[in-house]
Amino acid sequence: MKFKKDEVNVVDSSKTRKTVVATGIGNAIEWFDFGLYAQLAVIISANFFGNMPKEIQLASTFAVFAFAFIVRPIGGIFFSHLGDKHGRKVVLSTTIILMAFSTLALGLLPTQHQIGIWAPILLLIVRMIQSFSTGGEYAGAMTYIAEISPDKTRGKLGSGLEIGTLSGSILAALLVGIMYAVLDNEQMSSWGWRVPFIIAAPLGIIGVYLRKNLDESPAYETSLEEQEELEFSYKDIFKKYWKDIIVCFAGVAFLNVANYMVLSYMPSFLNGTIHLGGTMSSVLSIITMAAMIPAVFFFGWYSDKVGNKNTIMFGLIGFSLFSVLAFWLMSVPSIPMIIIGLFIIALFMATFEGVMPSVLPSIFYTKVRLRTLSLVYNIGAAIFGGLTPFILTTLVETTGQKIAPSYYLTFINVIGLLIFLFMFKTTSNKSLKGSYPNVDNKADLKEVYENPKDALWWTAEDEEEANKI
Repeated sequence: MKFKKDEVNVVDSSKTRKTVVATGIGNAIEWFDFGLYAQLAVIISANFFGNMPKEIQLASTFAVFAFAFIVRPIGGIFFSHLGDKHGRKVVLSTTIILMAFSTLALGLLPTQHQIGIWAPILLLIVRMIQSFSTGGEYAGAMTYIAEISPDKTRGKLGSGLEIGTLSGSILAALLVGIMYAVLDNEQMSSWGWRVPFIIAAPLGIIGVYLRKNLDESPAYETSLEEQEELEFSYKDIFKKYWKDIIVCFAGVAFLNVANYMVLSYMPSFLNGTIHLGGTMSSVLSIITMAAMIPAVFFFGWYSDKVGNKNTIMFGLIGFSLFSVLAFWLMSVPSIPMIIIGLFIIALFMATFEGVMPSVLPSIFYTKVRLRTLSLVYNIGAAIFGGLTPFILTTLVETTGQKIAPSYYLTFINVIGLLIFLFMFKTTSNKSLKGSYPNVDNKADLKEVYENPKDALWWTAEDEEEANKI
C-alpha cells in the first residue's frame, strides 16, 4: 500500500498541546466536583442524611454517588451520536457547561434540615445531571486528543487529560483543606462546605472560552474509509468487535477502580477510617496527587518509547502484588508509613493515568470509535467507578478490616492482567485503526511515505480484517 499525497495528516504540535490544555480543563472540572464530593462526604452525609444512623450516613452519600452513574451510559450514547454526526468538539463544548452548572447547583442545595426528604432527592438529581454530562465528556475528550495527536507522541499528549484529572482533584483538596483550616466544624457544616462547589461556575466559563475555537480532529474528517454515511447498530458493533470490547471493558475497570479509590474514596478513608482528621487528610491527598503529575507525564512519554502494553503490564503487576502491603502500611498509626502506602498506590495508578487515555481510543476503528468507547467506558465507569467508593466503604464496615479495600483492588487487577496479557497488542507509534497516520515533522512524513505499513495499525495477521474496512 502507498499513500497518496494528501492522505497523511500533518498536524501542528504546538496547536495540539494547546488543545490538550483546553480539553483537560473539562476533565479538571469533572474531577474537581468528584474531589469536592469525596473530601466533603462526611459533612454532606450529615447534611443530607442526618436522620439516619451515623454508621450508614457515609455509605448513603456514596450510594447516591454510585446510583447517579446509572445515567452515565445514557449520556454517553446521546453525546457519542452527537459527536459522530456533528463532530467531536461540539460534544466538548456542551458537556463542560452541564458539568459546571451541576457542580454549582450542588453548592446551592437546601439541606435535609431545611426541606426534609427532598434534600437527598435533589442531591441525587444534581448528581445525575453531572453524570449525564460526564458520559459524553471523558470518552469524547479521549477520542479527540487521540485523533489530533501525532502517532509517535499519542501517549505523552494523552497523559495531559489525566493531568487535568489530578489538577482538578488537587484544587478540590486544596480548597477544602483551606476551609477546614480557617473555619471551625460548625461553620464548615453550616455553610463552609458550599463555597468550593460555587467556585465551579467561573471554572466552567474559562473552559468554554478555551474550547470554543477548537479545530475538528483530522481522523474524524478524513479516514481510510470512503467519506460516506455509515450506520452501524450496537448489535452489529458488539458482534463484529466483541474482542476489542472485552479488552476495553477490562481497561475501563482497572482504570476506574484505581481512579475512584484514590480520588474519591481515599480522602474519606483517611478521615473516617484512619481518623487523621479533615485537614491532614486533605494535606496528604494534595501531596500524593502532586507527586503523581510528573509520574503520569513520564509514563505517557515512556509508553511512546517502550510500547503501551509494557507500561500497562507494569501497573497491573504492581497492583496485583503490592495492594495489600500498601493498605497495611496505611493502617499503621504513623504518618510516614501512611505516606509510603499512599505513594505505592499512586505509583501504579500513575501508569494507568499516563497510558489509558491514549490506549482506549486506539482499540476501536474510527467509524465506530466514539460511540463504542462511550458506551463501553460509561457502563464500565458506572460499575467500577461509581460503585467503588460504596463497595470499599461496605467492605470496611462488614469485615472490620482497614485493609479490606486492597482485596477488591487486587482482584480487579489480576483479571485485567490476564486479559491484557493475552488479548491486547500494543498500539504505540501506529496510526489509529481506520485512520491515516498523523505526523508533525518532515522526517516522520518521509518515513511514512517510504514505509507505509510500519505506520499503519495492522500487522500481517490483521491484514484480512483491515481489508474489510
